[in-house]
Amino acid sequence: MGTLHLFIINPAAGKRDQTEEVTRSIRDAFDRDPLLKHEEYEIAVTAAPGDATRITEQRAAQHTDPLRVYACGGDGTLNEVVCGAAEKPHVAVCPVPVGSGNDFIKYFDDIPPERFLDVAACVHGEETSCDLMKVNDHYCLNIASVGLDAITAARQQKVKKIPLVSGGVAYKIALLFSFLTSMKNPIRPVVDGREETVGKGNLAIAAAGNGRFYGGGFKATPTANISDGLIDFIAIPTISRFKFLKYVGDYQKGLHMESMKEYLFYRRCKTVKLLSDKPVVVQADGEIFRLKDPTIRMIPGALRVILPRAEKDPTEIS
Repeated sequence: MGTLHLFIINPAAGKRDQTEEVTRSIRDAFDRDPLLKHEEYEIAVTAAPGDATRITEQRAAQHTDPLRVYACGGDGTLNEVVCGAAEKPHVAVCPVPVGSGNDFIKYFDDIPPERFLDVAACVHGEETSCDLMKVNDHYCLNIASVGLDAITAARQQKVKKIPLVSGGVAYKIALLFSFLTSMKNPIRPVVDGREETVGKGNLAIAAAGNGRFYGGGFKATPTANISDGLIDFIAIPTISRFKFLKYVGDYQKGLHMESMKEYLFYRRCKTVKLLSDKPVVVQADGEIFRLKDPTIRMIPGALRVILPRAEKDPTEIS
């Protein structure tokens, strides 16, 4: 059968439906690039949450030769494709960032973001091995977290359903409410089997990173490595709101590892269990769950990732 290139487009990603533009760019690439004229490709458009996972799993079962899947959407679309491709050696995944949140690709700071939007560059791209985390039974490519940020993300989903409230405004409303009510979360991390005491036992944020960025550009786990087989785990204890505001800028830039070192707990590990007296809100690649004592574990080399060719090739379309 040979290699199949499967493009999964999420029309709900981003501020508007870009299905027509993305489809045109795919067809132009395969029609105009002489090296791609005989390559087999398919385009699938999702209609509901979970479709990208279902489509990826279905084609992976049907097509046993190399399958390269291009997730055309945001980080949520990418996560769905990853869940369908995980631990399948013949399947590789490429993010095509046309969504509103495209945090995973920020890890590759040597590749200009626009290269991920160049279909020919992606199709000509090489594959690399990537680790995955698993939050209970759900795969996570980038960052999983609990505390203020996860609760804000969950509240945003509810607030943005209010008429005339946009996603950005909804996030600010949710963040303000969480800042006033959700800074104190009684969570006890167990890191590689050892229970750790962080602060006085209450956490503002705890994040487990395979990638480095989340939440629209916050560099939460700046030293994480997607191929070292380890989780970068940080926990920030409950501190005064005044102190927290003082460090928000550093947290966004990834400077908190130094500026907050008197408060911050940091370990590289293979498993993290977050003990709590009741279910807690967990976000994993932007997906929201409510779990009791969630466990995050590392699965080394569980995914093949396609990185676009970094340099412009004369055979590629412009």
